[in-house]
Amino acid sequence: MKLIKFLKILCTTALKSAILEIAPNFEKLEKTMIDFHFGPTTALLQDLNNWTNIDLVILTQEGIDGLINANKLQAPRKDIASTAIGVAMKAGTPKPDISTAPSFKKFLIDAPSLAYTSDGVSGMYISDLIKHLNLTDSLASKTKRVKGGYAGDLIVKGEAAFALQNMSELRAVPGLEIVGLLPNEFQRITMFSGALTVSTKRDELSAAFLMALDEPNAQSIFKLHGLEPI
Repeated sequence: MKLIKFLKILCTTALKSAILEIAPNFEKLEKTMIDFHFGPTTALLQDLNNWTNIDLVILTQEGIDGLINANKLQAPRKDIASTAIGVAMKAGTPKPDISTAPSFKKFLIDAPSLAYTSDGVSGMYISDLIKHLNLTDSLASKTKRVKGGYAGDLIVKGEAAFALQNMSELRAVPGLEIVGLLPNEFQRITMFSGALTVSTKRDELSAAFLMALDEPNAQSIFKLHGLEPI
C-alpha cells in the first residue's frame, strides 16, 4: 500500500538506538514514513534556525522546556524516559572499581585512556566533574573527546580504553561491556521529553507517535537500551 503520511522528527542521540527500534512498528501501523534527524541536544539547539518542517522534537527536558518558553514548541511536553551516566570498556577487560567516590577518582587517574563527548549533555557534565575533581590537567594527555555520536566508538577503534557517557549511548555500541554507573555522589540523571512544534500540520500523527512510546513493547525496548521509561 502506498505511504500517504510523512513525519519529521528531531531527536537527541541519547534515544537514537531505542527510537529506531520502536519506529518501524509505528510506521507500519500508521502507514507512514518517519524522517529522523539525530544529534546531541546542545548541537540541535544551536542549529535551531536551520529547522524546517519539523513536526516533533525529542530532547532533554530542559531543552524542551526552553523551546516551549520560546514559543517554538507546543505545551505540554511529554516526559519519555531517563538515563544515568556510566562507564564502558572493551568486552573481556578486567573491570575497575568505580562504586564509590574515591574509587571512581582513582579509576580516572589510573585509566590508560578515556573518551567522552565534547558537545553532548553527558560529556559537558563529565568535563565539569573532572574539573571539580582537579584532574583536568593530569587527564588531558590521555583524554579524547568526540564531537557528537558515541564515545564508545573510540573503544572499538582501539583509541580509548574506557568511555564515559549516558548509559543509552554506551549500550548502542556493539562489543562494549558496561563497567557500571557513576557513584551516587557524581551521578547525573537526564530526563528526555517530547513536544510538538508550533508549526506542525500533523498534530494528530505526531501526538500518536509520542503515545506509542508508552506501549509495553516500546517500554521494554527503552529498558534494553539503558533507559528508564516514565
